[in-house]
Amino acid sequence: MKKIFIIMFAMVSLIIPAKSAEMIDVDYNFIDTAFDGIQPITDKQFNDTINKLTPQPVENTFGGRLKAFLFGRKYGVENQPPVQEEVQVDIGGERKAIQDMKNGIQYIKLVASIVGENNQIIPLGNYKIQEKLVDNQPMLMFYQGYKEYGMLKLTKFDDVDKKGNEIIYSRVDILSDSLIRIVYSTLDDTKCAMAKVAL
Repeated sequence: MKKIFIIMFAMVSLIIPAKSAEMIDVDYNFIDTAFDGIQPITDKQFNDTINKLTPQPVENTFGGRLKAFLFGRKYGVENQPPVQEEVQVDIGGERKAIQDMKNGIQYIKLVASIVGENNQIIPLGNYKIQEKLVDNQPMLMFYQGYKEYGMLKLTKFDDVDKKGNEIIYSRVDILSDSLIRIVYSTLDDTKCAMAKVAL
């Protein structure tokens, strides 16, 4: 048994150096020059090649179908000029977004239902929010479409994340499991509304 292991070890020790020499003799410059000399193709060359390999349509007659059956289809359909599609830009939507911004309309997403003024439940979802004065008190109104879902009392807020008065934004801060803060910032000032999470 020892003789078999010694013979196998000797054979393996002879094979490994021969294979390692082949591995060392690799041209590593190939990595840097692999794509040298390759010319990019043009759109015309690409379209010509596709047209040569595209089967020509068969005439929808008995003679055309018979000719295609007996002789096969011909290749090389003439190139059709590409149809230019017009890009429609929704300028009205952009104008509306700018007009909404001027009117103080912003959008937020509530991830939980909250309790508004007068104990109204404002369900979770996406809302359009806007500041309005109600009895000389600034209130944050919640809308979906034209339907009003509720309101919250706004108070002055000094937002440490806001760098100057050059941006308009709104966000929802989760303060605890039962309390959230909605920050409503315009170019003039930043206000916030505190709301309890409806359990």
